[in-house]
Amino acid sequence: MKIVLKLTGKIFDEENITPLLTLKETINSLFQENYRIGIVTGGGVTARKYIQKARQLGSNEAYLDLLGIWTSRLNAYLVTFTLGEIAYPKIPENLEEFIQYWSYGKVVVTGGFQPGQSTAAVAALTAEAINADLLIIATNVDGVYDKDPRIYKDAKLLQTTTTTELQTILENTQSVKAGTYELLDPMAIKIIERSKIKVIVMNYNKLSKLKNIIQGKEVSTIINPV
Repeated sequence: MKIVLKLTGKIFDEENITPLLTLKETINSLFQENYRIGIVTGGGVTARKYIQKARQLGSNEAYLDLLGIWTSRLNAYLVTFTLGEIAYPKIPENLEEFIQYWSYGKVVVTGGFQPGQSTAAVAALTAEAINADLLIIATNVDGVYDKDPRIYKDAKLLQTTTTTELQTILENTQSVKAGTYELLDPMAIKIIERSKIKVIVMNYNKLSKLKNIIQGKEVSTIINPV
């Protein structure tokens, strides 16, 4: 099975390294079971700090995006070094490089590719390029809710949804400015729809149960490309 795992930048914001150690153990286990794995990392708080400072200093959105991209690549190198010999040692900076590195049979870890493109879109693109069976979004919630759970206490977790329904849910809560991408941006959704990739949204604190989540034995949300 071929999967692309999109890691929220929040996993790199924690002082506790346990989630990253769990990631290492989980990816190692899946790799030994002949799963092919690509990983895309977000920028997290570090990216947002640089972006905020640069915005206050008058930088435009393209430059702010570059700061986010470079930070996400730093996080990608951290994951690569953590995984050791099962990971390809260089971080691809575009889709062509990702495809090339993928051909060596190792885990390929990447961050952002270019300004105006979220790491969610990068994850969707790489999943499309390798004909992945699944795109897994590991974020800081258990899945997709019918409304923003940060604001509404009665928000309900959806076991299944569609890209069309998801876009409606996200319309009023997501920005396209640098450093504000959340779950999936419009570009990522369009790529998922055209390539018909099934998406799973899960909590990164449950990475130890990733195989069970893939098999539908643990709580998460399945997004069907419709």
